[in-house]
Amino acid sequence: MLALEQAIAIANAQEVWDVNDDLCDCANQRISYHFNPYHGVTEESRICCIQAELRKMWPQFFRTTRQEPAEWNGESDMPRSIWHRQLASELGMSVSEARAMGLEPPKGKPRLGKPSFYLPWSGDWLEVKLG
Repeated sequence: MLALEQAIAIANAQEVWDVNDDLCDCANQRISYHFNPYHGVTEESRICCIQAELRKMWPQFFRTTRQEPAEWNGESDMPRSIWHRQLASELGMSVSEARAMGLEPPKGKPRLGKPSFYLPWSGDWLEVKLG
């Protein structure tokens, strides 16, 4: 029942935050929800924005490791918020500059065949096909 109360509280908020809402320019959008049933209070935090401010105050406690961004391989189209951040990373610009370019995100790629996985069964592997 508490999860339902929390969902109602979040839904009644003036603006619903989502990790793909693109409402901030942080490279890694993170949102935290904390519900305390004994206080009757739900707190939402844009952890990404808090972390950006902490990085400015104490840069010595942060370390960033760069790697090649992965190509989109999802079945559905890439969300714009992820696309803006990938462009910014690849082109060395801010998220707002990448957003202003107005480029369309990559399209989804349907899977070929039905997905399957294997389970150990009596000393052998049993293929389980989904779909």
